[in-house]
Amino acid sequence: MRDLFWTEDKIVKAQKLWQEGFSARQIAELFGSKKNTVINMAHRNRDRFPPRQDARKQLTVAGQAPAPIRHPDRVRRVTLSGAEVTMPRVPTIDGPAS
Repeated sequence: MRDLFWTEDKIVKAQKLWQEGFSARQIAELFGSKKNTVINMAHRNRDRFPPRQDARKQLTVAGQAPAPIRHPDRVRRVTLSGAEVTMPRVPTIDGPAS
C-alpha cells in the first residue's frame, strides 16, 4: 500500500491557507502537488473547507418591465406552442397599418 499524500498535518496547513484566501492552485504549488488533489481533498473534508462562493442571489425586480416597442410594420402572433412572436404585417390579413 502506498503512503497517503494528505497527512493530518498537511490538511491542517492547507485548511489555514484556504481560510486565508489562497487558491487551490497556490496551495498545490506550496505542497508540490496538483490543483485537483487539493480540490479533491477539500471535497472530502467539506466541514474544514467551506465553499467560498456565495449562494446564487435572486435577482431583484426593479419595478415594471418597460413597455414593448411597437412597430407599425409588424404584428404579434401566438404560435401553436403558445410562444408570442412578432411577424411582418400582411395587409390582406391584418388590414392596413394604423
